[in-house]
Amino acid sequence: MLPQFIRFYGYTAQQALDEYAVRFFSLVNYMRRLEATELLNELSILSSAFAGGKEARPLVEQLKKQAKGVQGIVQEVRNVKSNQL
Repeated sequence: MLPQFIRFYGYTAQQALDEYAVRFFSLVNYMRRLEATELLNELSILSSAFAGGKEARPLVEQLKKQAKGVQGIVQEVRNVKSNQL
């Protein structure tokens, strides 16, 4: 996670380690959401170029989850817990 963060934001290793944890993980969350959104856009362009695209469906669903970020994960956990009760 740290190497991706450094490459994405242009921080040095020391700057990344000096960052407050809340800010660091917020930036990591935002970074992952951006990356997932970009990949999802690229995938939708590629899948529309090919007929069918059934193989891409699980990947698209995974990228949609990643694009929602931490809030999406929290909501998914809440949904699972409510279904178990």
